[in-house]
Order: sequence, then structure tokens, then C-alpha cells
Amino acid sequence: MNIVLYYIAIKRLGVNHLNKHIKIPGFIFKPVYTENTTIETIKRQEDVLEIEFPVFDKEFILETAKNLSLKKRRAHDRHIDDILNVIDQVGDRWRDPNYDIRKEALEIIPMMTGQSKQLCEIELMGTLFLWEKKTAEGQLLGEIGGKHYLEDWVPKLNTRIHAQPRGVVLHNLAGNAFNLGLLTVFYGLITKNVNLIKLSHEDPYMTIKLCESIADVDKKISKEIAALYWKGSRGDIYDDLFSSGNINCVLAWGGIQSIEDIRRRGYRYGIKIIDNGPKLSFSVISEDIFADEHKMEEIAQRIAIDVVCWNQKACLSPRVLYVVDKPQQSTIFQDAMGDYFSNGSDIEKTSDPIKSFNGSLDKMFQESHSDGFDMKALMKRSIKGLRNKITELSPLGFAKMLARGLKTTDQMLPRANLTQADGLQIAKKREYFFMNHAIKKNATIINPPNNGLDWTVVYLRNLPSMMEMDMCQDRFIIVTRISSIQDLIHKIRTENLQQYLQTISLFGSEEFIKNTAEEFSLIGAYRFPRIGEHNIQPVGMPWDGHYLLQDMIKWVYIGFLSREQDEIEEGKISLYKDLRIPNKSLN
Repeated sequence: MNIVLYYIAIKRLGVNHLNKHIKIPGFIFKPVYTENTTIETIKRQEDVLEIEFPVFDKEFILETAKNLSLKKRRAHDRHIDDILNVIDQVGDRWRDPNYDIRKEALEIIPMMTGQSKQLCEIELMGTLFLWEKKTAEGQLLGEIGGKHYLEDWVPKLNTRIHAQPRGVVLHNLAGNAFNLGLLTVFYGLITKNVNLIKLSHEDPYMTIKLCESIADVDKKISKEIAALYWKGSRGDIYDDLFSSGNINCVLAWGGIQSIEDIRRRGYRYGIKIIDNGPKLSFSVISEDIFADEHKMEEIAQRIAIDVVCWNQKACLSPRVLYVVDKPQQSTIFQDAMGDYFSNGSDIEKTSDPIKSFNGSLDKMFQESHSDGFDMKALMKRSIKGLRNKITELSPLGFAKMLARGLKTTDQMLPRANLTQADGLQIAKKREYFFMNHAIKKNATIINPPNNGLDWTVVYLRNLPSMMEMDMCQDRFIIVTRISSIQDLIHKIRTENLQQYLQTISLFGSEEFIKNTAEEFSLIGAYRFPRIGEHNIQPVGMPWDGHYLLQDMIKWVYIGFLSREQDEIEEGKISLYKDLRIPNKSLN
């Protein structure tokens, strides 16, 4: 193996704590080290992980890009079935529980991500689904029409069409999810591109290990891949790369500032930019959920699973749960009837409080008329508010169910040990919602006993701001209610969030789902999975409103192949209308 591992066992109070130092190379056709290195240090209670990896200078990076550019024709000429076979073999290795690199990765990744080993394994296996020949063929079929378009000129009407790779793709990685390397390298290989990968400081590990696996399977393909690290702030490196003529396309992952900087620099040189910037995802649930308490429990458990994956740091992770709850609560009714319910009313004792409430209407009407106000009018405005206070068939009740779901999920997929910074961040978020909302009776904060930090549910009576949505990471989720879909759309437009919308999972009738998807897709959202399927992407479907593989190729066509085909007019658009060119021989 080309990775150096040092394990130092430290015994303290009878407990073994592990101190790990990992030295990771760059990958330029093979593992490469440099004297100039940087170290990422992660501390989780008594465990420490140090990741040391090389920092490459501009001259080396530019020379690497030049060498990669010379390999474009070789990558183009390789048959797609040979590429698919390599993808399948690499995937088989990573799916093998006894594969040495996989075993090592499942020790390192939990320390890097703060997730449990069980959850990391589930996330890894989900991504490795792509690294199967059958799945890869399905991806090509769904996105570009089939693998044959990459191999030859395919007849279409009176032309022949062909999918050509763009050339050298720069993959600018983010560090929010360890599977990005697996995704981005797959996209580059399957489109016959040559790939230069800029590693993230937060996660230089996983992509390097994948490259080592590819080299073990096929050294020729590995020579068309380079994975290096340099500081993202080095704008001069990007400028010189883009102006060199050796970069043809950029697949950019990351924050808005990084994406905008790459766009600005790349467009200056006419380079194709494919950006996967920061996105906002959430769930919307119809009021129909209140008709079935068992269904509420089921949906709450499904959302809990969506929440724990990737610690909500992936673009598709739900941050907020919006529950449609049309009627508004009446404060006047609460104030007028508070004493009635707190002084031993049967409504708090019955197993069916709404039925008991309806049975007590006559008595309350009599008492209300004697006090000189119209109880009946207030009642129409307040039954929903009363229901919210005394039953679980309400948004607040759903928030409690979600908390129970997170408790159950945490037992199955527990969090790894938190870093000190993680713990402080969660405590600060809870304090924020307490001081700004709960103390004003606008929020209810639900967390594990003894203020455990494993998960947090905030039931918020007002719609959250963008800043509050950003807080929803590390199993921290907001539940709130909306009176209509249009109210939420108005809030999104008010805060200019349209450009960040991505995944909105939905629950409700077929009509509700279609209408809601229609409204949100018109303002910018792209994916509408079922509740519990935020992390499932069907094979061959678009991502962020476009087919990623389509962006990584160029469609070219031949418009004339023979005298007979040239004379076929069907399917042609004439730019000259009535212009007729005489059919005369040239002498």
C-alpha cells in the first residue's frame, strides 16, 4: 500500500484511545509525495486523526494538466465497454468487505465525518451502486440515449450524430460529503474524459484511495487521472490553468463564493462550467397527514432517516419540515377558555378529546352567551388551535413524533463522537432558538434527555429565515406549519432563495403532489421524491435540472453522407427558404 499509517495506542484510565497519523500522497498516474505538506487534524473526545497530504506548486500543476491533455485522444479511442468493465471491477473491490482499502476507509471516514461506521458503510454502498456495469449502462441510456453514441456516428433522420468527450475536465471538489470523489470520477470516466481532480482540504482521503483502486485494476486508465491539492484561494493557479488551453471543462462542487470565482475565471476563457453549488432542500406535508396517526408515525420515521444521512451536509438533505395546517389559531379563544381547560375540564381526560370537545359545545355556548360575546364565531376560528394543543394530530404533535423517530434512528445509526467544536455549535444553536423564539413562546425545542447532543427538533411557530435554515445540520431540524403552499413560496421569494432550491420531498394526495411540484418547479426546485427518499436518485434521471453527462460531452453531427441522403428534405430546416441552387456539374 502507498499510504503510511502510524497507530499509537494510548492507555488512559483503563480505556484505549487511538491516535492516528495518516500520510496521504497526491496521485499523478501513481502516488506522489512532496516536501511541502499540510495537515488536517480532527479531535473527537480522546481520539485524534491527523491527515498529512502534499501541497503542489503551480508549475507542477500546469505541467500535469499539459501531460493530461496529451492523453485525450487515447481516452477517446478506448472502447466504452472497456471503461465499463474497469468501473465494474473497481466497484466489486469496494463492495467486498475484505478489501483492504475499504476496511481502512471505514476506519478513517467516521473520524473525518463525525458519523458512525454503520452509517458511513450504508452511504458508501449507496454510492457504489453507480460503480456497476449494468447501472452505468442504464445511466448512459437515460442521459444520452445509450453507450453507442460514444462509439460511432449513429443515424438520426438524414444525419449521423456522435457524442464526443470535452477533453480534460477539472473536478473542483468540496468537502461536505465523502462520496463526491466516487461520483465525480465516475462521471469523468464514463464520458471518456481525462480528469484532473482538485482535492478539498477537508477531505483529501477518499478520492486518493479510489484512484489507487483504479490503478490496481487498469494502469492505463489511471494514467489519465490526476488528483492534487492546492489552496482554493490561489486564483493565479486557476487563471494559468484556464488560459493554458489544457482545461476544456470544469465540474465544480462547493460553496457559492468558490463557484462564482470559478465561473468568473472560466468564462473569460470560454471554458464549459458545470456547477453544483450550495442547495436548499426540505419536506412539505399535506394536511391529510392528520387523518391517520399511524401514518404520521410512519412518515416521521422516514424523515428521521433522511435527516441522519450525511449529517444533513449534503445538498439533498432536508433542513425544514413544512406541514400544511390551514385554519389559524385564535389567541382570543385561548385567553378566554384557558381557565376552563385548566380547571379539570373533561376534555383533558378523555381518550378522544375532540369528540369530548364537540359534546361540550352546548355547555360552553351557554356560558359564553352569559359573558356577552359570540362564542360560536370564535369557535369556528379556533377548533384547529385547540386540536393543536391537546392532541398529537397537529404540527406540534408531528414534531414530537419526529423526535421519537430520531431517537429510534439514533439507536440504529448512532452518531460518532463529537468534536468539541461540534458540541459547542449544537449548544449555540439551541441557545439561539431558546432566546429568540422559545422564551417568547414561539418555539418548542425537543432534544434527548439530559440535553444530549445527538439530535434536535425545533417546532417553530413562524417560518424560519435563511440563517436559521443554515443551522440545520448535524441532525438538527425545524418543523413549522404553513397555511398554504403560496405562503411558503412568498417566503422563499422574499428571502431570494429560488436559486438555492433543489430537493423537496412530498407527502399527500396525488393531486397535492402534482400541484405542489408544479408550483415549486416553476420557481427553481428540481427533485420531488417521496418522504424518506431524499438520498435516492433513480438511474438516468436529471440532476439539478440538467443531465450531467450531457454537459460533459459535445454533440456533433454529419449532415451529408451520400447524394441520396443529401436530397432528403424531411426533417431539415431551411435557412434560405426560396433560394434554389442549380444542380450543375462543376467543370
